[in-house]
Amino acid sequence: LGEDGMPGTLNTERAITAQNARRIACDAEILPIVLGGDSLPLAVGRAKRTAPIHIRAALLRRDGVCAFPGCDRPPGTPEAHHVQHWVDGGRTDLDNMVMLCGHHHRTLHNQRWDITMRDGRPEFIPPPTVDPRRTPRPGGRALPARHRVYLRELIPAPRGPAGES
Repeated sequence: LGEDGMPGTLNTERAITAQNARRIACDAEILPIVLGGDSLPLAVGRAKRTAPIHIRAALLRRDGVCAFPGCDRPPGTPEAHHVQHWVDGGRTDLDNMVMLCGHHHRTLHNQRWDITMRDGRPEFIPPPTVDPRRTPRPGGRALPARHRVYLRELIPAPRGPAGES
């Protein structure tokens, strides 16, 4: 709530851009709604955007902790990123997602890197400020053996039916 108590107001002098809205939505549980001039909903998006356990496990297997080219960050809690943004209709599936460390997830949004999928693997296209020719760089790598045990602990065990222990 804003200072005026009204929902949806920002306490800032700056307008929020579509790019910033996408970045914020990437890490939040957002239900996108497009409103017409009369403030009536024209389109309502999907409520679920997070990758389920089986998709996260497949992403970890394919990309490791972070698919960003040359990532040497220590393992942390990896983040599943939509190649085509979820708010723009991107699917929550293996062919539209990539695993990133927190640092490279922010880098991707802040510097405006693009990702394409080629033969089921992510390719990262740098912005002109990083590479004027925007040469695609292959991403993803095999998960180092020393990180597999650590990451296995991040995936919760399946729960049985209620009442079972």
